[in-house]
Amino acid sequence: MQLILALPALFEERDDTAASRGARALSQMIALAGTPERRAGGLDAALAAHYGVEQQNDWPLAPIRLAALGIEPGDGYWLGADPVTVEVGMASAELAGIVADLDRMETDALVATLNAHFTSDGLAFLAPSPGRFFVRAASATRLSTVAASAALRRPLRALLPQGQDAATWRRWQSEIEMLLHEHPVNLERERAGRAQVNGFWFSQGGTLPPRRHVATTIATFAGDGIAVALAAFAGAPAHSLPDDLSGALAAAPSAESIVAALDPALDLASIERAWATPARAALAAGSLDSVQILAQSTGDAIIWHVGRPGLWQRIAGRFEARDLRALLDATRQVP
Repeated sequence: MQLILALPALFEERDDTAASRGARALSQMIALAGTPERRAGGLDAALAAHYGVEQQNDWPLAPIRLAALGIEPGDGYWLGADPVTVEVGMASAELAGIVADLDRMETDALVATLNAHFTSDGLAFLAPSPGRFFVRAASATRLSTVAASAALRRPLRALLPQGQDAATWRRWQSEIEMLLHEHPVNLERERAGRAQVNGFWFSQGGTLPPRRHVATTIATFAGDGIAVALAAFAGAPAHSLPDDLSGALAAAPSAESIVAALDPALDLASIERAWATPARAALAAGSLDSVQILAQSTGDAIIWHVGRPGLWQRIAGRFEARDLRALLDATRQVP
């Protein structure tokens, strides 16, 4: 059995230095794996590959997410359209954050504004649930994008849509920024001291891919996000996240792969106690054949492939302490 452990916030700056030094099991597995694989497309794309999803011009995760929300994508070309806050500095603009607290009325008002403006361009915006926006293009689009989560706090110029149709979509993004300037939703949010939506970030576009046979049986454990959508796409809906790895192993004893997509807000001490320590023990005991640890840094997926340690490694590992932060800092230098 293989464990695929997705840790979306592993590289984020934290105020838990002591927990980092105490993350013995996680750091030992990362050290055992050696140089990680760096893969373009980010964590979402790395997960998608496990579910038989193939890259089109872009990773077609928007229609997969849309289908998981109960909307039939048909054969249309869909992109995600995340509401974002862009901060403009002296040298560059950065994506400061994804606005995640829009209510239904705010969402509907923004959809109405976008559709009224872009109807002549053949764009159709919708939001199946508050804050979750998608846009359907009039025809297939030659575009490659960066997911909003992978673009956070990075200079935006190099992260804008690329490809033969990119100039049009960049122009539309600029038009949206003007539409949102002094929009009633933003004026009210400003009065309430809440983050404003001053842009929409297009990403993960494509048409709904065919469902391909996946060679291994996958059990997914996730609370939200792309793993839930991918599991639904594969025809095996995700389970809620258990308290620890033992709960996942008990719930899916015959699975060949277990995907555990942990909440980004989960603290490092909890990851170590509930997931990394039992994963290291299961590797040593042979009840897990391998572990993949997935994280994200500067927009790329970082993947550590951890095999079962040899006898000497199992013995030495009991005594050898590792500093997780030092390991991650070294990984940032890997091309």
